[in-house]
Amino acid sequence: MANMVDERKASGRGAGGGATPSNDTQPKIVWEDSKVLSVYANIAQVKASREEIMLLFGASRTAQAGGHEIRVQLGERIVLNPVAAKRFAIQLNNAIRQYESKFGYLDGKTVVQERLEPTPPLQPPSFKSAKGAEKVGLLFRFLEEQKIRPAFERSCEFLEKRLLENRFLLGFEKRTIRKRPEESLLEICERMDMPTEFLESFRENLPEASIVGFGFGEDEGTCMVKAYLEFGARFFRAVKSNPREPDPYLSHLGFKWDAEDNTRKAMATYTCFPNCSCHAMLKKLSGNVYGLEGSSTFDMLKGILDLASRKVSQERFLFLDVKEENNPRSSFDINVYSANLQLKDAYPLLLGLSRHYLIPEERFQNLYEAVKGHILGHIAGGIDRKGRDFFTLYFGE
Repeated sequence: MANMVDERKASGRGAGGGATPSNDTQPKIVWEDSKVLSVYANIAQVKASREEIMLLFGASRTAQAGGHEIRVQLGERIVLNPVAAKRFAIQLNNAIRQYESKFGYLDGKTVVQERLEPTPPLQPPSFKSAKGAEKVGLLFRFLEEQKIRPAFERSCEFLEKRLLENRFLLGFEKRTIRKRPEESLLEICERMDMPTEFLESFRENLPEASIVGFGFGEDEGTCMVKAYLEFGARFFRAVKSNPREPDPYLSHLGFKWDAEDNTRKAMATYTCFPNCSCHAMLKKLSGNVYGLEGSSTFDMLKGILDLASRKVSQERFLFLDVKEENNPRSSFDINVYSANLQLKDAYPLLLGLSRHYLIPEERFQNLYEAVKGHILGHIAGGIDRKGRDFFTLYFGE
């Protein structure tokens, strides 16, 4: 899935960055993080004197008998002057408010769980495939019956001489289904003719999934039905186990089948590389997907990432490597929701994409004018299951 847990809507995976000053007369802070040292801390304490305020960070080790004392390994001691400490306190308070509005209140006891915020539904496209339209109807009736308000995205895919628009994704937290969540999800998958072997894998992995997604994508003559499982807790485990360089992990499973003939199917695995810089992403892609950095598509991808990075003064976004069984697919998905970048902000690059893929300009402009005010959510590309070069833009409200 083009990760529905994105930096605007859910798990907050991606990297931090400098705050943008609210007053245009103040200098903009640009963080140089090439030599940064990250230290995981689950204990913090503040000490103060007249001249300085001290922040202590460490990791708890063992509680002493009777629970009256906790041994903490001090990892970092940061000393601030009082003015800097007050500014930091204001920024920290604002960050916590934003965090709780997205992920839920922190009471010191509740295990933090990711939250996928509903979005205003974009108008689903009309599908030419009768079977595809039928299954879209089944899905939307299921959402209505369960009173689910999902996060919703549209997308467009660039292929040589083709621009595919009949595509959408939606996602929601599994726990929003109040009664029999896992049984209900398996039932709707079965009603949409998910292949039997996919149903077994979906059932096996569903208990660990936090977010479930569904989507449809129509090509010439085919309509693919898609179901996704996302394992959000794995991100937090990866970061906690190695804050400086978290290990890659399987973040999503994607189940895809033809609406007309479910024997035409593919299962996708999405491997997340936490805390991956734009430079590291591009290095991976230049070697694994695009071969040479001089390709037009690679240059336009780099341009979009540069634009997103400048928008939020950060160079780290959520990066997924995507593979499918028994076909040549080798692709990626990069979540840039945190940049709050409208499609119109990237117009020259998008026009360049359409020309690279030989899309008639009128065709591209008709699509662009309808969606230019939407937020660019994530970008995907590479080689698809048929061995074709493709590039996909996902956008939300």
